Order: sequence, then structure tokens, then C-alpha cells
Amino acid sequence: MPKRRKPRASSPANTDSEVRKQPGATELRAAGWFASPLLPALLAVLCSLNSIWDDFALDDSQQILNNQLIKNLTNIPFAFTNSVWSFATNDIVFAADYYYRPLFNVLLSINYAIFGTHPWGWHLVNVLIHTSATVLVFKVLVELTGQGWVSAASACLFAVHPAHVESVAWISGVTDPFLALLALPGFYFYLRYRRTGRKRYLAFTLVAYFLALLCKETALAFPLIVIYSELIHFSEQANLKQRWRQAAVLAIAFLLATVVYFLVRHSAIGRVGPDSRYPLGPALMTIPLAVAKYLKLMVLPLAYSYQHLTYFVEGVADVRFLAPAALLVALVICILLTKSKLLLFSVMWFFAWLAPALAALRQFDPEYLVQERYLYLPSIGFCLSAGLGIQWLATRRFFSMREEKLAAAVLALIVAIWGVACVAQNRVWNNTTSVFRNCVAVEPFSGRAHYAISQNYFLTGNTRAAEASARKAIELDPQFSGGYLNLSYFSKQNGRLDQAVDYLEQAKTTIQPSPLTRTGLATIHLNLGLLYAERKDLVRAEKNLVRSVELWPRPVGAYNLGMFYLGHEQYGAARDALEQAARQVPPRYAPIRAALGAVYEHLGDTNRACAEYSKYLELALPGAPDRANVQKRFSASCGDKSEK
Repeated sequence: MPKRRKPRASSPANTDSEVRKQPGATELRAAGWFASPLLPALLAVLCSLNSIWDDFALDDSQQILNNQLIKNLTNIPFAFTNSVWSFATNDIVFAADYYYRPLFNVLLSINYAIFGTHPWGWHLVNVLIHTSATVLVFKVLVELTGQGWVSAASACLFAVHPAHVESVAWISGVTDPFLALLALPGFYFYLRYRRTGRKRYLAFTLVAYFLALLCKETALAFPLIVIYSELIHFSEQANLKQRWRQAAVLAIAFLLATVVYFLVRHSAIGRVGPDSRYPLGPALMTIPLAVAKYLKLMVLPLAYSYQHLTYFVEGVADVRFLAPAALLVALVICILLTKSKLLLFSVMWFFAWLAPALAALRQFDPEYLVQERYLYLPSIGFCLSAGLGIQWLATRRFFSMREEKLAAAVLALIVAIWGVACVAQNRVWNNTTSVFRNCVAVEPFSGRAHYAISQNYFLTGNTRAAEASARKAIELDPQFSGGYLNLSYFSKQNGRLDQAVDYLEQAKTTIQPSPLTRTGLATIHLNLGLLYAERKDLVRAEKNLVRSVELWPRPVGAYNLGMFYLGHEQYGAARDALEQAARQVPPRYAPIRAALGAVYEHLGDTNRACAEYSKYLELALPGAPDRANVQKRFSASCGDKSEK
């Protein structure tokens, strides 16, 4: 007879029974209907269903409506060789995009094949994904805690939390719920592996982790949760040496999967991580403030918005650093004093999944340092904490009401409040205009909110409101470049080129140079250089374009400088600038190859020109607008060589 496999560890259900151990405390028992994922799933649907009537908003126009590649399923392989934005557009502004999420692009392609441009279908998919994620939250927590009531209550809270609206009601925001569909089964399989010792569960965990990475790079937080669980949460099940040995084995397995992911990522987009827009010091000092804001969004169902203006903290003596840091220290001390492993695990889960967003603060402008969609997976930890808190409150002896009734009443009250806020917030995401109007309503003194809505007003034909909002942005925040750029753009579009130049010259003299304004000033100089080139003032054009690259050596600056030189027959300078841009964009970015081919052709380097044209034709995505022209130039200059 085959030997029966011996479990490698006792059931996690027996590893955290603090509630039962405390004097006067009992574990709440879940009724049959409540001990299933049915109620959390129903709540998820009810609180998200009205989002189905929303339209497309924000990035949806680029990633869905104007993305030619998702309109044919045969293009799905390109999703694995391009970044999110280069998959959607050839614009050089997005060429250095570091978001490598091929499974997200695959989802877009499948959705388009089914629903086309009907937004209700896309929103329905988001609702179903969120509902499925809610069911998985319940299943994972049952496996982790062994406590049916706490698991069901936590899943109910997760289902209705209004901080999830951005991820569910916004079609392009689905990346986090989609990630949850892969990360949560991965953790469930890990827990099953610990319970049974069966290696196939570990294999399932690693596969789920790798797929999660292909969905969104924040899956890198997943191994942290597993290693923490192995070393600390399940510490009673093995001695220290055994725990470290098992943690090392798991760490190596995750490391191998991560290395494979980064090799695939680098092959596709030519980079491991993003370039930094802002200094490291202020970003680090802003972390406590950002965490405090995230916790506020979890606790108070108020002031939800696409933007949460958070200026970088520039000194440790700043109250915006000291106050949130002190709050977080006090919170951690209180949690440690409870000696609850489950509570400590919930906190670890929250911060581990939030860590990638905090580590990336240097990449975001102040209005986007705090973003609600980044709370989707971390919120599971918060909801578990809330569920444990409700159970603790209900099992105190100084309440005369029966424990189950008191817990149900408290849970129902929170679910009702959050659910109403969730349904109301869904309407904010009706379209781009409603999203930015809400930004202004929530933060009326944010110049960046007025800047964003001014762009939207102009695109929808409301020129007068667009200009008024742009001026308001400058009035509220004269050190922010956005208002000047908008007014300049509006003037140029209306044929007032001199006025467009004047607005940017005003910005140059008003905005004080600093590490935090560097990128904004670089954008001002870039646009000013292009305007002077249009006015045939070539000296000032070159001066501003060069200055833009000096301030911020990014691909778009070098590319525009190179194209300026190419257009004015300075082929040596054009080559240098375009080669600089080529080193900064993904290796599969085709348009830069066409420009370099033209430069080398003019320089008389036929071999190099043919190589660049050939590379373009190899890499150019189907339907690329320049493909026919490049093919013609290649045939004319390299026909004989290609035949040989």
C-alpha cells in the first residue's frame, strides 16, 4: 500500500486562537448562510452594479477606444513584447513607459472582441472580477484563520469598501482587481502547501505568482507575505532553524520566478524599473504622510477622488513628517501590545502590498502620490483588522446584548455606511468630466485639479471654461507648470502663436528652479523650443530644446531635439540626439529606427541606414502610419542589398 503523506505542519486554524484564550472572550460562530461566500459576493455585486451605466473615462480613450492592437485577437502576442502604453500608441511620450502588463492587454483584447465599444460590457467584466476577488478573499481568510465569522465579516467589508470604486468603476483601473484574481489563489495554494506538504500546491503558488507579475509589477510584494508567514505567523509550528530553512527554500523558488520575469520584461521593454522624476530624500520623508492618507481613506468614507494632492515633504522638522510618523509609531506599538498574530498579519499584509506604491513615490507628480486603486489588495489586511475588531468588541462581557447580535449589528452598520458611499462614488466615474469635477469639488484649492479639468473642458469644446480653469490653476499654484502649458496650448490651437510663447516665457521667469520643479521646467523649455521652431526663430528654438534635455534627460526631449536637427539638416547633431533617445526607449520601439535611418541616409552611411530601416520594418506594429513610407525608402536605398 502507498504510504500516506504526513502533513508538514498543523492546520493554520489552530495557530491563532487568542480571542478564545482571552478571559471572557469567545469566538463568534457563523451561521450556515454566513459561513459561505454568498453574502460577500452579493454585496460586491449590489455595491458595484450601478457602475455598469458609466461611460469610458480618462485612459480608456487611449487604451481602449484608440488602441488599434486590441481590435484584433491575432495581435495578442504583441502584448508580451510591448509595454502598456507602447502597445496602445507609438507616441514618443509613452515610449519609455515602464508598465509591463501583458495579461492586462490580453484582457483588453478579449473584452473588445466580446463588447467592442459598448462600455456597459467592460464595466460588467470589472464587476465580475471584483465579485470573484471578494469570494477569494473569503476563501483565503477561512484557510488562514479557521474562523468563519471573521472571514465572512472581513469579506463583506472588502466587498463594499468605497476605496475600491476607482479600481472597479474605472475600466482601465481593473489592473488591481485582476491582480487579486491571481495573487489570492497563489496565497491560498501556499496555505494549502503548509497544511498538507504537497509539492503541487507550491508549484501552483509559483505559477500564480509569475502570472500575477505579468498582470502588474506590484505582485513583487507577494514573496514578502509568504516569507513573513513562514518566519513569524506560523512560528509555533516549527523551531527557528526549520523556519529559516523552509523560508530560504521558498525565497529561492520565488527568486527564480522573479528572475525569469525580469528577463522577459527586459527583453520586451529594455528596462528593469522606471527612471526617477523627483529626488530620493523628499520621497522618503513623504512616506509617513502618504501612509497616513491611505489609512484615512480606509477609515473614513469621505473625500474620495482621482487626485489627492500631496506635496513632497522637504525636511524631517516639517510637521507633515513628524505628525504622521508619530501616529504610525503609536499605531504599531498598540498593535504589538495586543499580541495578536492575526492582527499583526493583517498589518503586515496591508503594508507589504502598499510597499510598491510607496517605493514608487519618486515617479509620481504630487497630485498622484496617493491613489485609491493602490489600496485594493492592501485593504484586505485592513478589513481583516476590522473584522477582528468587531469580534473583539462583541465578545466583551460588559455588553448585555448577545455577542452574535451585537457583532451583526455593528457589521451591518459599517456595511450600510460604506455601501452607500460606494454606490454614490460609482457615479463620479460616469465620464472624464465628472471625474475631474469631483477632483475640484474635493480639493477646490488644488491648482493641479483645476489644471486637469481645464484640459478636459478644452477637449469637449468649452474653451472659455478651459482658459478660466487654467488661470485658476496658476493663481492657486504659480510654481506648477501645468496652467501655463494649458494656456499656451489653447492659444496655439486658436492661432495665437505669439501669445502661446508669452505664456511659457512667463512660466520660465515665475517658476523657481529646484529639484522638485525640474521636470516641469524641462517640459516648459521643450514646448517653448517647439514654438520658436514654428516661428522660425531657430536660435531660441535650439537653446530651449537643449535646455530641456539638460534639465531632464528623457527620451521625449532628446527625440524632439534630434528631429529639430534633422529638419534643419544638422545631421551629425541629429544623430547624436536620436542615438541618445534610442538608448532610453525600449529596444522594440520602432519609430526611432525610422528617424535614425533617415539621418544615416543623409550622412551617406547606407549600410547603417538600411540596417535601421530594416529594424523598423521588423518591429513596426501592424497599421503603423509610417510603415509604407519607410518601406518605400528602404526599397529605393537598399533594394539591391536586401536582395543579396
